[in-house]
Amino acid sequence: MEIVVIGGDAAGMSGASQIRRLQGGWPITVVERSPLTSYAACAVPYFFAGDLASAGDLGVVTPAAFREHSRIDVRTHTEVLAIDPHARRVAVRRDDGGEEAIAYDRLLLATGALPVRPTWEGVELDGVFFLRSLADSLALANRLHTGASRAVVVGGGHVGLELAEALARRGLAVTVVERAATLWGGGDPELSRLAVDELAAHRVAVRLKSAVTGLVGQGGQVVAVATEGGEIACDLCLIALGVRPNVALAAAAGIGLGESGAIAVDEGQRTDRPGVWAAGDCCEVLHRVTGRPCYLPLALAAHRAGRVAGTTMADGEARFPGVVGSLAFKCFDLAIARTGLTPAAATAAGYAPRGVTVEAESHAPASTGHVPITVTLWFDATTRRLLGGRLAGREPSVAKRCDLLAVAITTGMTVGEVADLDLTYAPPFGPVWDPLLQAAARAARECGN
Repeated sequence: MEIVVIGGDAAGMSGASQIRRLQGGWPITVVERSPLTSYAACAVPYFFAGDLASAGDLGVVTPAAFREHSRIDVRTHTEVLAIDPHARRVAVRRDDGGEEAIAYDRLLLATGALPVRPTWEGVELDGVFFLRSLADSLALANRLHTGASRAVVVGGGHVGLELAEALARRGLAVTVVERAATLWGGGDPELSRLAVDELAAHRVAVRLKSAVTGLVGQGGQVVAVATEGGEIACDLCLIALGVRPNVALAAAAGIGLGESGAIAVDEGQRTDRPGVWAAGDCCEVLHRVTGRPCYLPLALAAHRAGRVAGTTMADGEARFPGVVGSLAFKCFDLAIARTGLTPAAATAAGYAPRGVTVEAESHAPASTGHVPITVTLWFDATTRRLLGGRLAGREPSVAKRCDLLAVAITTGMTVGEVADLDLTYAPPFGPVWDPLLQAAARAARECGN
């Protein structure tokens, strides 16, 4: 059984490795355009900040290691040109310019995502970066050594805020430009206020309700970002407006896409074409709250979907369980996390969302280092089911508390049931009434409990 995997990152290598575990004798070929496999894209901001010694640290497992220890034929610097699902062949172009066709019996598409590229004038100027590929990251890293002093980050989502921190730590004057009235999704004014204050404390400027109209160049180099409120001078412009699924190869091959525009798959990661699977940021996932397919490109989901695909491709049984959309990041000293549905998504799914926000101490007063944590919970007014939550605070446990919410949402708990959870207590770890318990109790009271 000849296996071909397109894409050597999280989903692709997880799938290939799982096939090797289950079918030791099957030939496996992985085609990857970049020089690395298992590229840790989430670590890129920390690489720019100087926390990693070199770009090589972004590679989790090297291509050589996959070849030697897993007997996987990893072909880096190789681009896929087309897929022929009828003949079961993949056309590729090698680094030397030569082209060939690779036959397969079973194919895994793990083509990932592409950055959203606006149609503004000037996006092709030198000094403008999108930072989705390893090549993009290396180009920016090299540029940071050329004396750049001013940067504009367009987009106030979690990637934009991480990049703003990284550049500020490198000594650049940074401005974050966001079209919405709030940072990070536009749905939580209190959390946005905390993030704006944290950025300001580290001399990062934030311009909200500021729509970009274009980029200004001089001699082919970006020199300013034009907004409805005027121009912002810069040497670098990083555009972080989110990602979209990389489905060009799939669409050209006639492989079915879902309503989100990503590749549609079943619970075993099979597409609608015989012999073709898909996993990772190029395909849809099932949301465990709505019960519907959606597009949520997250690292753990990609790894898990790749493993499920590898299992079913190797004639095993597995199903992708779905996601609730858990995400955490830090902005300087402020930790921010979310899980579940936002109010807008909950309303679109047919729920009647209500919300509560609580600020409570992270630790008991008897413990040193206690800081406030802000918890927002959204729940259905009719069933009282917990639908989603966001947390923020200058405390690493914010992320782990969010994980507890993810468990509660996954299991369908009501806010009353969350309020009744028997959690641990010790002054070094938290207060008697954890911030989550306090928020859930307030939500339960609003429901009449």
